[in-house]
Amino acid sequence: MVIALIERIQHISLSSQVLEQMKLRIRSHEWPPASKLPSESDLSAMFGVSRVTIRNALHRLVGLGLIETRLGDGSYVATIDESSGLNSLIPVAYLEENIESILEFRREFESGACAIAAGRAETEDIADLRDMLAKMLALQNDRSALADADLKFHYRIAAISRNSLIIKTYEIISEVYSAHMKRVVRAIGGEAGCYYHAIIVDALEAGDAEKARKFMYEHIAANEKFLLKGK
Repeated sequence: MVIALIERIQHISLSSQVLEQMKLRIRSHEWPPASKLPSESDLSAMFGVSRVTIRNALHRLVGLGLIETRLGDGSYVATIDESSGLNSLIPVAYLEENIESILEFRREFESGACAIAAGRAETEDIADLRDMLAKMLALQNDRSALADADLKFHYRIAAISRNSLIIKTYEIISEVYSAHMKRVVRAIGGEAGCYYHAIIVDALEAGDAEKARKFMYEHIAANEKFLLKGK
């Protein structure tokens, strides 16, 4: 009998919830680079939480390099020079802006990871993926939850590769992927994605590395064509 993996239930603190909403506003440029954030009291009223909770979230944003605090003047969204590269520890949230680069990276990186996974997938791995696919099919009318499920599906394939560098790469860019996946699913929906996911799982189950690579490549290329249409 195959037992599906159980995800530990997590308690998400108020400051973490506020932090995620603030990061989303920065990524979407609702709060653009160099702009001044509302005061702590205004943020407290906006989010309906205490000023202590707001202060904790702001401190974490400073730690992530997303904002800077000016003594006596308040907090400002940081301005990042992307040309300085990843080695300068650019906050990954800013990389989400360049969707063409993300799609290009995903197309090449994930198709290779999928080919490796095809040679290492075990019975329980395939069962997990089919369970995830069933959940995605049931979430077609909830695009936010569908995006989260979609991200877990792709990460599960990375885990099946049993390649520590592939897995670590996913972990490093997980924040970029999360925001990107929500953008993709919001724009495209989930029908095409579920179609490709199904044939990818079939290829993984068959141990067919070339088909797994081909279908993952086509999956992301199709998203790329749709999202960049008219550019």
